[in-house]
Amino acid sequence: LLAIQPACTGTDAMAASAGKKEAAWPATMARYERLEKLGAGINGEVFKAWDTQDNLIVAVKRLSGSGDDGFIISGLPEVMREAMCLGSCRGIPSTVQYRATCVAACQRDSFIVMDYVGRLNLRGYMQRRVRLRRPFSEDEVCRIMKQLVEGVKAVHGVGVLHLDIKPENVLLDDGTEDRKQKPKKGAVEADVGGEVKDDRIVYKIGGFGMSTKGRGKRQPEVIILTPYSAPELLLHSREYDDRVDTWGLGCIMADLLSGTGASMFDGESDIEIMAKVFGIVGTEGIKEWSGYSGLAADQKSKLPGKGGVSRLRHKFPSRKLSSAGFEVLSGLLESNPEKRLTAAEALKKPWFGKQRRGFAGFFKSCVGGVLPET
Repeated sequence: LLAIQPACTGTDAMAASAGKKEAAWPATMARYERLEKLGAGINGEVFKAWDTQDNLIVAVKRLSGSGDDGFIISGLPEVMREAMCLGSCRGIPSTVQYRATCVAACQRDSFIVMDYVGRLNLRGYMQRRVRLRRPFSEDEVCRIMKQLVEGVKAVHGVGVLHLDIKPENVLLDDGTEDRKQKPKKGAVEADVGGEVKDDRIVYKIGGFGMSTKGRGKRQPEVIILTPYSAPELLLHSREYDDRVDTWGLGCIMADLLSGTGASMFDGESDIEIMAKVFGIVGTEGIKEWSGYSGLAADQKSKLPGKGGVSRLRHKFPSRKLSSAGFEVLSGLLESNPEKRLTAAEALKKPWFGKQRRGFAGFFKSCVGGVLPET
């Protein structure tokens, strides 16, 4: 559903000139009652809202059309690209579901309406587990990763590249919130500290702001880079495919296993991120990649001089991760894109075929659950 506002109303014009004050939503968004702000990214912010027609809690993403509010400007092409990618993923259980798009003719702000999933993302959940001193067991990591890899496989199956797979873009639905019940006024709704039903969590992929649909030998260059960006993106290559997303999945898997709540490849700059990435996975793989020769010389010079061999197994020894699990992790975090696992290939690995249910794993999980909170 696409709604285009015919013209800027007087209220809209005043809101647009209100500077840094939170602007009123346009007339075409009247059916949605804003409840609270859930979070923000580089190109907009997300709100929890009440759909007065369907009597349902929804999530509304506001995309900035001006840029004077601190967000990157999202013009009509960017808004429609995100909406198209979300719409293509309708019916995929492991993705946030698209509902509608509202574009104001005055091009101030645009809105994308989606199903409301829950109050917590995977980053917040990992940090909570650190506070509770409850590290993820390998079985738990396997269950989480299976959902995410299946979701990414389905996204790729409809021709969409996500390009921003990271914990902040994985939302948790544990079934504890009633989406058909309008919250009472004054209630604290963004309760990320409330109880989470760990055994009932469904993980859903959101954050499609950078996603694209379609394939080509040379893709648009990805300018916005994160600790979850694949090596070929860090080197500003335009020769990339679905496997940039499976690299992001590998980073999430490493984060879950490390138990710190932070990104394994975190850095203040692209150079710092690259140093951490190639310091662990080595530079041998990327240098064997057929696209390496086509990289600009100044990009090649950013590779660290030392650390050619992967140290990933040293980082995750057998006492932390089984050989079957390491086969998946190392396959996802392969710096040579041509050798990196696709989502479909990863799901065929034995690690996903059998969930370890031995007494030792059960005991470890139980012990983890009774440790005191810091």
